[in-house]
Amino acid sequence: MTAAITIGIDPTIELGPLTLAWHGLMTAVGVLAGAALAARVARRWGLPTEPTVSIALLAAVGGLVGGRVLYVVEHGLLDAPAQWLSTRGLSFNGGFVLAAVAIAVYVRRARLPLRYLDAVAVALPLGVAVGRIGDVINGEHYGPETTSFLGVRNTHPDASVPSPDVAYHSGGLYEVVLGLVVFAVVWPLRDRIRTPTLLTWMVVGLFGLGRFVEFFWRSDSDTVALALNSAQWTSLGILGVGLTGAAVTWRMASAPRTHGPDAGRR
Repeated sequence: MTAAITIGIDPTIELGPLTLAWHGLMTAVGVLAGAALAARVARRWGLPTEPTVSIALLAAVGGLVGGRVLYVVEHGLLDAPAQWLSTRGLSFNGGFVLAAVAIAVYVRRARLPLRYLDAVAVALPLGVAVGRIGDVINGEHYGPETTSFLGVRNTHPDASVPSPDVAYHSGGLYEVVLGLVVFAVVWPLRDRIRTPTLLTWMVVGLFGLGRFVEFFWRSDSDTVALALNSAQWTSLGILGVGLTGAAVTWRMASAPRTHGPDAGRR
């Protein structure tokens, strides 16, 4: 079988005594790219850029901790404490949710304008797309064998796929594509949608929808109910939060404002 995409890169980079994994390296590059773009958007909107540094750190820590916690829960590792701190295995949805909550709490406690959330949301998809390149190189999050033009064959013997001779659905590649698609949707709208948090809810909903669809071609999440796996149910929850948040925000922005005791009376 000939894969449409063939990758033979070693999953690790040896620099003398230092060993770097493409997964961690590209995740770091993705965080930096997202933070730089968020700062650029904030500056464009007339906001100080200093808070974007703290937000980037919260996104990185929340993404790692939340991703690992949900992975442990989904894969039944709660009774195996020795594996809790393993560097392999992260759930995007868990990291996405915890990072979002941490950033929202920080913005609220620091009394920052809500437009900071939108600046981060606009930059997030690009950061995700860049960060997931490491998963593609490593052969992580693979699905069933495929002859699709998006199939990936990882030929390096240290790649995570079962066989170097077979093309698989690549969850990492689908994450890259999803990030780029969401970015292509929201980037042109960054100056058109001025209602605070509306862009944020849009990004949340698009990621929830995209990952729900994506997991029909991935096999790294167990089926739990109605032929849907745990990642899809989590994604539906994220989609629901995005839709609800957008609806509430739109309703509040569209509600007539009163400016005195007689305002609105007929």
